[in-house]
Amino acid sequence: MSGESSPSVPPPSAPAHPPSSACRPKRQTFSRFLRRSPYGERRSRAVAPADNAAHAHSSAEGHTRKRRGAGGNDLATRRQSGATHVRSMHRVRLAVGEFMRQLSVELFFVMIVLFYGVFVTVQLTMADDTLSSYKLAIDVTDITVGSILLLEILLKVFAYGLHYLKDVWALFDALVIVVSFVLGVVAAMGTTSTVVVKILRLRVILRVLRVLVVFERVKQRSKSMNLMHLNKGAITSPVEQVLRILNELRFHPAIRPSLRDGLDFAIDTIKNNRLYDANEELLAVEGVDDDTQNWLRGEMLRGNDMNKVLPDATAEDDENDPNRKRRRSSVGSSCSEGEGVNDGVSGSSDGRESKSSSPHRHHHERSLSHSNRGATMRDLLPVLDSASDFELQNLLQGLNSWNFDVFRVHIVSGGNALSYIGHHLLCDAPCQALNIESSLLVNFLLEIQRGYIATNPYHNAIHAADVMQSVHYFLTQPELQPYLRPLDRAISLIAAGVHDFMHDGFNNGFHISTASDIALRYNDHAVLENYHVAQSFLVMKNADLNVLGHLAPDDFKYARDMIIQMVLATDMAKHFEDVALFKTNILSAALDEGAVLVKNIGDKKLLLKMILHTCDVSNPAKERETMLRWTDRVVEEFFIQGDMEKQLGLPVSPSWTETRS
Repeated sequence: MSGESSPSVPPPSAPAHPPSSACRPKRQTFSRFLRRSPYGERRSRAVAPADNAAHAHSSAEGHTRKRRGAGGNDLATRRQSGATHVRSMHRVRLAVGEFMRQLSVELFFVMIVLFYGVFVTVQLTMADDTLSSYKLAIDVTDITVGSILLLEILLKVFAYGLHYLKDVWALFDALVIVVSFVLGVVAAMGTTSTVVVKILRLRVILRVLRVLVVFERVKQRSKSMNLMHLNKGAITSPVEQVLRILNELRFHPAIRPSLRDGLDFAIDTIKNNRLYDANEELLAVEGVDDDTQNWLRGEMLRGNDMNKVLPDATAEDDENDPNRKRRRSSVGSSCSEGEGVNDGVSGSSDGRESKSSSPHRHHHERSLSHSNRGATMRDLLPVLDSASDFELQNLLQGLNSWNFDVFRVHIVSGGNALSYIGHHLLCDAPCQALNIESSLLVNFLLEIQRGYIATNPYHNAIHAADVMQSVHYFLTQPELQPYLRPLDRAISLIAAGVHDFMHDGFNNGFHISTASDIALRYNDHAVLENYHVAQSFLVMKNADLNVLGHLAPDDFKYARDMIIQMVLATDMAKHFEDVALFKTNILSAALDEGAVLVKNIGDKKLLLKMILHTCDVSNPAKERETMLRWTDRVVEEFFIQGDMEKQLGLPVSPSWTETRS
């Protein structure tokens, strides 16, 4: 169709028609911009005319790059600003929390709460006409104190978050404070509305509730302040550091109640040293045979013995207990029925002097002859002259004093301080608990006294008598009376008397360095302490010397274990471990409760171990004259060991190289 004229076609450079709105790229809304593309406008899905594709594409890419750069910078700025704000707010909240936990702030709010408790109590005791006459002062005080307590609640919620209100007492306290504050403001403004007046009568109930809240808050704050007081002390072991961290978390107001229960479990487990004890979950493990399960049950029962609740120390023996009846009938007369202490120190005018028995190292080969059976202090000890007898009686009356003069007793008694002091302390209730005759007690004390080497400047029978008297001083303190039975007192005094039995004057390090027989026997572990207690029980294998022989099987097992643990606790290698356990388990509970708190047998064992260990090294705490005498003796013994180490070519122990002046 060449004859037909074709329509004119515009040149390519000129558009056929102006672009309509349908042909333009769709404009993105702001919401779509935020939702779809955080870095700029998303490319439009609209299709441009083919002839304008290149122009539209280049134009859209240019706008996209510009908006993407502007939008990205703006969003990054907003994010950085938000993060900075969050960090600043977090620092402020931490600062407020630290401020609220300061001891001075805690003490301030405690005083406010105590003041308000007295204020509310006075209001409850006043008559209505009296209250009306002091209405202005009461309203001002009520609003002022309420504002302070409300500010405290707001600051704690700001610092610790809403977790603070998950505690029952904290939530109840906050509700009572808010409602009381609102009602106080309404009452101060005055109203004639009958409904409001009826509601204001609830203030009486709220005041009673606030008194209860006051007591609870004071109790909680006291625990918190006691914890802060403990935290000021020096840390002597890792366990104290761990428990300090756990306790800080435990009393932190932001801790959830469920997490607080878990922290209580962790603290109790660490304090009682039960981290690796067998538990019931091991019995539920599949594939465990019956023999292994029975062994695990035995281990669990043995561990649970330490958690037994203490029996009433003031309760009398059960008359229906067959073991008690057997013990009473097995011995004809107890110590209290035999000779008293006066029989052992009766006077005589002949003025005979006594000589100390010459000790030797192979003491376990010696034993009392059968002729000593039934003997008393009067029969076995040299008779004192009347003046010495009178002075000794006066000295023994001061056994309850901390600054007891054991050196004078040693001189007056002719070198028999351990026997006289031990008999005086054990002849009454403790001896009745052991259910032994007076002669058996006397024989045992004399045999133990002979086992101490008199030539030792420090570790001799005088030191044993001093430690026994110091232990007696602690046992007579009223704070300990609810937890100690007569049997506990008896075995504590016995442990004190034998704690350095047959000590040769050299320490554990010397025995280990020289590979002595006892060091090899006890594998370099608590060498002397194991030796002392083992030799003491070897002495008690003799029926005439066995002060524990008439106990019931359970009591004997308890007494033997307690004596062993107490004597082993005098090893200085156990010092930091036992002190840390005592501070975290007994001392912390004492600060919380205001008195010594012994919850179970394990706590009592720890307490008695610490008493003996304390008394063993208590010389620096005695009066100056006594302290200096003990210092001279212990330094002299150190020098003797230092000289022996030089002779043997061993490294001299630290601080023991000085020459004698």
